[in-house]
This record gives sequence, structure tokens and C-alpha cells, in this order.
Amino acid sequence: MNRVPLTEGELAYDDVGEGLPLVFLHDGTLNRRVWEQQLHRFAGCRVLNLDARGHGESFTPMTPYQRADDVVALLDHLGIEAAFLVGQAMGGTTALDTALDHPDRVRGIVISGCGASDQYWQSPFIVDLLKLQMEAALRRDTDAYIEMYLRMWVDGPHRGPGEADPSVRERCREMALHTATHHARPDPVLPGRAERPWDRLSEVDVPLLALVGELDCADVHEMVERVVSAVPHAKLDEFAGTGHMLNMEQPGRFITAVREFLEGVA
Repeated sequence: MNRVPLTEGELAYDDVGEGLPLVFLHDGTLNRRVWEQQLHRFAGCRVLNLDARGHGESFTPMTPYQRADDVVALLDHLGIEAAFLVGQAMGGTTALDTALDHPDRVRGIVISGCGASDQYWQSPFIVDLLKLQMEAALRRDTDAYIEMYLRMWVDGPHRGPGEADPSVRERCREMALHTATHHARPDPVLPGRAERPWDRLSEVDVPLLALVGELDCADVHEMVERVVSAVPHAKLDEFAGTGHMLNMEQPGRFITAVREFLEGVA
């Protein structure tokens, strides 16, 4: 593990291989372990796997910040001019924000299961579970809070708790528990985001591949498709029979999709 020193603390990251810079950005509530099956599978690339603030082995934020600035801090720390960004969910929104606010630092983007950073939730499945999750947080019921997370983002609206891959569910539960026990604060500091991200998607002038699982929720599908429609050089790839955590459910296909994208644009 390596560290990026910042004024307030340090960001943890992995640095694997040599070649084309490729930054992996993980989901919210989880950490950089989500990329364990991808980390050593990109020959010819320098894979940088970053723990976001408030996650994994990075520090807990106490003051306002923007996740895109932390991506740039990583690149500056390593003397890298620009990189390809691969982001799942929260990590994908971070990648888009980085392209909007620091366009010269991004060579291409892969997003998975997300829209722009100003995300919205309308489907009853998500709205109802978010309410239950908030109630669990208020009564400090960590187990219930994590279970609501797993229902939303591992099982999804089309599968029951026993139908998703149990190993994926358990790995996500462990990561979510680590976040809840190591980074929870009564007054959490939430990150800022790029200004008007939905209105500015046409400014993203690098190739973009958007991935989405067939079994993900309707809101995610709508937001992914909205990104693809607005970004000039964007393509969409849907993974059949897969939920939100498609890089964990279908790691091989995910690797192939990213490799083909890189080969096409690098």
C-alpha cells in the first residue's frame, strides 16, 4: 500500500505494473478491495487503485473537499500528466467530475452503474430502502444499515437476498462494515461536486465507455443512458443477468470490456 499526503491526512492506494496510467475508483460505502479481481489483469498498464476519503485505509474527511481534486492529487503525487479513469458507481461520478473540472488530466473514462455526480432516485425500490437505511442510521443499527445497502446495490430490484452471488454479498458486507466502523461520524462531511454536471456532459471530450448491469435499478439505467446520450464520444455496454456490482459478478467480462476500450482509444 502507498500513500498520497494531503494537508488533512493521507489517501491510500495500490500501484501495480508499468505503462499506460489507469486509475480505479470504487463505489461509495465500499473501498478499493472491489477491484481485487482486476488489479493484476492489465498488462502494459500502471494500475492505480485509490481509496476515497472516508473509505478503506484513507483518512476520514473533516473539512469540505471534492473527490475529483483527490484524483488530481494522486496524479500530481506520481508525476502523471493524464490517465484513464475506471469508476464504479461513486467512482464513476468522480471520474466524470474529474473530466469536467480537470479535462487535461483525463485521457478516457469507463463508468459503471452511475450517472453524473448530481444523482437522483425516483424508483420506489430505492426510495423505500433509502428511507429504511436512514432510519437504521438514526437508531445506530449498523447491521440493518448495511443490509439495506446490500439489498439496493448487491441484490437489486430483481433478486431476493439469496439470489445474488453470496461471495459478492459477503465481500461487500465486509467492506461496508469497515466503512461504518472506521469512518462513521455523527456530522459527516460530504464531498462537493462539479458545477451543473448534467448540463455540462457535452464538455467531456474524451472517449467514454458506460457499463450497466441488466438487473440494476431503473434509475441507474436512466442515468447511464442520459450520460451516453450527452457525451460526444460515448458507448454503452449492458451486462446481461448482472446487477449493480458487475465488476464483481462478472470480473472477466469487465476486464475484457475495459481492455477492448483501451485498445481502441489508447
